[in-house]
Amino acid sequence: MIQLRHIAIAAACAAASLPVLAEDQKPAPGQRAYTPRLNSLMVVTQLGHFKLWYAGAVHNWPLANYELKQIRASIDDAKTLYPNSDETNMDTMMPAADELDKAIEAKDAVKFASGYGKLTAACNNCHEAIGLGFIKIRVPRLSPIETSPFSDESFPAK
Repeated sequence: MIQLRHIAIAAACAAASLPVLAEDQKPAPGQRAYTPRLNSLMVVTQLGHFKLWYAGAVHNWPLANYELKQIRASIDDAKTLYPNSDETNMDTMMPAADELDKAIEAKDAVKFASGYGKLTAACNNCHEAIGLGFIKIRVPRLSPIETSPFSDESFPAK
């Protein structure tokens, strides 16, 4: 009998310590669900924009592919949570993203650089359209061979 009680207690403790999936977490009654600010989504997108550039610069095409998918997901989240107004349309970034997809698939650094420039311009056009033209995104200026600002992560070429 005592052994069964110990087993039951151990099973209850184990079940209580299992991770809860994000989609299974619901706010308590009367509590709002968390919605990230548009700025938060854009900061994540900017980080991905940099890592995308770096991946292309060192020809790490799997990383470039991954980062472009993350940028698309962040833009999709932003469009869902903050629908386009008459002033701006985040869909204008998709042709440049499609061009980057093709360059990454072809492992073509020249086409990648062109598509990356177009994606960067599309970001800035969107910022201008909504009155945030003071937020200028640019192609990074550091040499990828010299250093990466992500000293805690390695980006070997593939």
